[in-house]
Amino acid sequence: MLKVVIVMLSGIAAGTLFRRHKIRFIPKVISVLIWVLLFFLGVEVGSDPRIIGNLRDLGAEALILTFAGLAGSMMMTWLLWKRVSRGVHGNEE
Repeated sequence: MLKVVIVMLSGIAAGTLFRRHKIRFIPKVISVLIWVLLFFLGVEVGSDPRIIGNLRDLGAEALILTFAGLAGSMMMTWLLWKRVSRGVHGNEE
């Protein structure tokens, strides 16, 4: 855990030092590293027999959580939209 904090703090320090310099290749490097990390996460998950054995149950739970999160987000967005649009239309009159 301490290694993670040290790496993060060193990244913050490097970003602070180089913030005035436009480093154009950094976004591409970040994208590639994210894809590599996702690949190795897939390798790790695929090599764990407990996860592969319970994939059906885990998939069903993930699907339920996905749809519940989507429904909750849509409902709260709709409620917020109604409140904001009521406030905007109330100010026009």
